[in-house]
Order: sequence, then C-alpha cells, then structure tokens
Amino acid sequence: MKVLAAIVVPPHLTASGGARAGRNLSEALASGCDMTIASMSAVDAARPGQARTRAVETSLPPLVRSLPQKYRSLFYTSNIPAMVTSGGWDIVHLHNPMPALEMARIARACVQARVPYIVSTHGFNEVANGEAVYGFGWLKKMAWRACMVRPVASAVRGATSVFALSPADVDIVRGFGFDGPIVIVPNGVACPEPEDGAADRNVWARLGVMSPEAFAGITCMFLGNHTPNKGVAVLLEAFSKLDIPFQLIVGGEPRAEIDYMTSAEHLRPDQSIIITGRLADGDVGALLRRSELFVFPTLADTFPLVVLEAMAQGCAVLASDVGGIPYQIQDGCGVLVPPGDVAALRGEVSRLATDPASLGAMRTAAAARVRAAFTWPAAAAAAHEGYQRVVSTAATSVPQ
Repeated sequence: MKVLAAIVVPPHLTASGGARAGRNLSEALASGCDMTIASMSAVDAARPGQARTRAVETSLPPLVRSLPQKYRSLFYTSNIPAMVTSGGWDIVHLHNPMPALEMARIARACVQARVPYIVSTHGFNEVANGEAVYGFGWLKKMAWRACMVRPVASAVRGATSVFALSPADVDIVRGFGFDGPIVIVPNGVACPEPEDGAADRNVWARLGVMSPEAFAGITCMFLGNHTPNKGVAVLLEAFSKLDIPFQLIVGGEPRAEIDYMTSAEHLRPDQSIIITGRLADGDVGALLRRSELFVFPTLADTFPLVVLEAMAQGCAVLASDVGGIPYQIQDGCGVLVPPGDVAALRGEVSRLATDPASLGAMRTAAAARVRAAFTWPAAAAAAHEGYQRVVSTAATSVPQ
C-alpha cells in the first residue's frame, strides 16, 4: 500500500500540533505500509524517521507577499498537487487544514488523478468556530468563510473517508456535507523519556522555575501558541487575582498583542508567572515533570496533542469544555470549565491547590489513561484498518 501523507501547514510555522501529529501518525504507520511524508513545514521536513520524506517547495502569489504574515499564511501554495498526480499512490492522507486553500487544491488533484484520499480532522473545531472565537466583523467573517470554511468543507466532501480525532468532530464533519464513512483515529503520544533529575533542575534554573524544595505552592503550566483561540488572556487574568501561592509556567512564544506585564504587576511575593518563550522538546518534558496541573483555557480546539503530552508526564488537566478535550480527560484525569470563564478557572485552580489528595489521584489517572487509550501504535492500527477499507472500496469501484 503506497501512501502519501500530505501535511498542510504554513512553512514558517515553528510549532503546529496538527502537523506534528500528522507526522507522528505517519511514522507509526511506516512499518505497515509504504509511507512517504510531504510536509510544507520547513522545520518538519528535516526530521529523520522511518518514513520517506519528499522535499516540498512552497511559494506565495506576488499580490499577497506584502501582507502581514498572519494573512500571508492563508495563501501559501506547494508542489504537493504535482506529487499527487505523478506518484502512483494508493491513498493520499491530508493532515491539517491551514492554509485551507492549498488543502482544497491538493484534494482537487486527488480527484483529478483518481486517487482516493482521507482527511484527518486536525483543527476542524477552530475552523468551524473561528468566527465566534476571533470576534470577526462582517468583512473578516466573509474572508474567513471564503479562505477557511469553504475550502475545508470542499476538501472534506470529496474525501473517501474521514479520520475524526474524537467523536466531537463527527457533527462538524457532517456539517461540512460529508456523508461517507468516519473512523475515530485519535492522536497518540510517545512514552516520556526517562527522568533525568540533574538535567531537569538545570532547565528549571535556566528558566527561573523554583524547585519543589524552594517552593511549596502549586506549580501550573500552560503550553501552546499564544493565538487568541488558546485563551492566554483568560489564563493570565485568572491567575492575576488568585489568593494562593503559585508559580505559573507559560510556555510558547509571546505575542505583542497580549498584555503579560499587567498580570505580573498584581502578584504577591509567593506568586510568579514565567513566560518561557519557545521551548525545546527536552525543556517541555522537564517543565511538565515539575508541574502538578496543566491549565489549558482554550476557546476552540479539536484534539490538542499538548494535553496528552501533559497527561503522559503525570499532570492533572484543567481545561475548557470544548472539542475533543472531554474525550481526552475522562476517567478522573482532570476538570473541565466553560470556555472563557475566568472565575471558574480561578476557582478550580484554588480548589485543586488546597486538595492535594484529589490532585494526586487525577495525576495518576491521567498517566494511566494515556497509556491505555492514546498511544501512536494504537492510533496507527486504527488508521491502517481505515486505509485497508479505503483501498478495498477503491478496488471494487473501478469499472471492469
């Protein structure tokens, strides 16, 4: 079975959960099929692995090159459609919906080449709910629909099958007009690296995170892009008015439009907010191991990989009740709050900080749930079964 995994992502983006999940699933599948990865990400293209990697060329139309980067991201094109038409693939697997216009272009190439394709639902919750989350006016709503919703819906409608990351995606997929088979193929997470106490402490010291011996309050962590949908403003407002000792680690690259300083000005001496900037993978592991609670007040998310990574390191999760997050943190792994509810978030942090027994039980349950339900080998087994059904369907539908 010859498969092309097409990972659609703006080439300048240094961190994308959907792109990372697409690559990890493809690598896990490489032992069972002839897998080739074509990623638009310049960072991702250089990563070694079992699967073959095809170099992807990206470009921007001249008329949009002067736009701010967040708008240019919508218009990147690639040579993946040409790969589709010339590769002799049994299946093309589309991962990530941004830039959506390019996702739709690759889907059209599959249709023209009569290659069955599968779409995974990375980012679908954000696409479907972006208008509300970002508070667009009428002009931006029209642009969002034209550049995001309609291209994604078009690509989905032409797919042979859709791999939903959780049951929460099924209604979104049907709303896009897809009436074919939907298979649940959640993200997985790798087993954590063995703990290295000395290396962890070096990371903490470098980033200004106090050790357990130096600080007895609760240590919480957020990690993600600081885009409006991730709820960083909600996070900072909630913690700025807490009445308990805490240190909050805010991982990810800061953005100019977020006011980090005002929250820090209201802190007591036994409270701290640490903005880390971009983190290496080793830094992330060390910081999660230092944290008791992973706080993720996202406003729109489909199936955040970072939640699973936190659970794998034994963090309890306090997150918004959106998308596939309730599916992730079943079995006592954490607590859900309404998206955007600052008071509810603050209240749960306070409650958990003063109830170490409950927090400890959640941490144990989180690690156990990941081991039981969210591994890449399990995800690959479900995906491979879905591939086989697609190939079988395609073979029986060819005119004799």
